[in-house]
Amino acid sequence: MSEKTVGIHQVTLPLPFRLDHVHCYLAQGNNGWTIIDSGLHTEETEQAWKRVFREYKIDPRRDVERIVLTHFHPDHFGFAGTLQEWTGAAVHMSKQGKAQALSTWTEQRYKENRRFYRVNGLPEHLNQEMAKNDQMFFSLTRPFPQDIQVIEQTAVPIGDHLYEAISTPGHAEGHLCFYQPERKILFGGDLLLKKITPNVSYLGKGDDNPLASFLVSMEEVKKREIEVTLPGHGPIFHDTHDRIEQLIDHHQQRLRELFNLIDQELDAYQICQKLFRRELSIHEIRFALGETIAHLRYLQEASQLTKRVDANGTILYMR
Repeated sequence: MSEKTVGIHQVTLPLPFRLDHVHCYLAQGNNGWTIIDSGLHTEETEQAWKRVFREYKIDPRRDVERIVLTHFHPDHFGFAGTLQEWTGAAVHMSKQGKAQALSTWTEQRYKENRRFYRVNGLPEHLNQEMAKNDQMFFSLTRPFPQDIQVIEQTAVPIGDHLYEAISTPGHAEGHLCFYQPERKILFGGDLLLKKITPNVSYLGKGDDNPLASFLVSMEEVKKREIEVTLPGHGPIFHDTHDRIEQLIDHHQQRLRELFNLIDQELDAYQICQKLFRRELSIHEIRFALGETIAHLRYLQEASQLTKRVDANGTILYMR
């Protein structure tokens, strides 16, 4: 951290995945603390937050003013309900983020996922493994917060400063970044990461063309003068505009690569296997297949690909 980020503290929590951590943040204000993102609901997360509150001498019930979430993914949303129980503070997130949070980590959605993966070519044995992976997130996101307030105004108080809430979908529907123009600080959530490319997936609901949304979000953030980006994963960084250009270039290259792989009718899983050549866990297959479909949908919208449904109900793509 730096003098630009005085009063802001990074809270790094463990994750049980290859990406083994998530960064949340605490912002100190005269009237109390703001928590930005929450982590998964695990015993490790619970103990980590207790240690952090002791370290900064925070009485959760008395001192925490609000909980702000960048998006609905479980590593950012999952512990928010417990933090609300501890603090009594309202959870604040976008309207779309709230809707996704309350509908995604549910039994009904898990049933819908089986059909989505099936029509996109995922073999049945992997679909059943994906079902187990889905079910894992049920407990990792419970309890849901009981008081979720929709961020409707542009100016959001975080600590002692007002931040601009920037709508930045693509990585997640309803994703928000928070920008402080005087301090030139950006809470980037998972939109901007320094060491890895944020996943951009289509998983059967919500935004029909998330990659297009992601690229628009890049251009929107690029309009701001940013001196430091506080991300959801990986290192804090200062070359935000260079990183934006790198991410745009990455996806343009990936679109060209994917287009060139389609030399015959193929389903999304077959294309995914060509695109991601290393061995993947079932959790990683979710992201790889979702990202493949997001790029396929982008190319289809650009009239570079067509698709049809075969006799088995599988979606096939072709040039």
